[in-house]
Amino acid sequence: MKSCKEMAKQWGVTERTVTTFCKTGKIPGVVKEGKSWWIPDGAEKPADGRVLSGKYVKKEEKEARKPLPIGISDYVRAQSEYYYVDKTGMIKEFLDRKPLVSLFTRPRRFGKTLKTARRILVTLVMS
Repeated sequence: MKSCKEMAKQWGVTERTVTTFCKTGKIPGVVKEGKSWWIPDGAEKPADGRVLSGKYVKKEEKEARKPLPIGISDYVRAQSEYYYVDKTGMIKEFLDRKPLVSLFTRPRRFGKTLKTARRILVTLVMS
């Protein structure tokens, strides 16, 4: 049995790396006595999980992602050209439940004008 320090010299890695191998169970047959790990004499160095070539394979995106509508104040443009989540169905479902008390906060960007409200209601009625 050898200590982590001896195995680190033999394998050409740091003592901390050998200790991590022991903690994660990558070296079979290790024994912990107190604070020290003891490694069997015939133990082989585990494979290093890091990418050493410096080349990372980047997967191609199947579908082009839409940008976030930051600074866009036109509702129609934000809905068609940007990432947009339509929650009008959720609002309709909430209103249909007829709760005793409801708190409505002011929208940060859309819904401030009658024109935008009309577009939302027409969309809701049509669907």
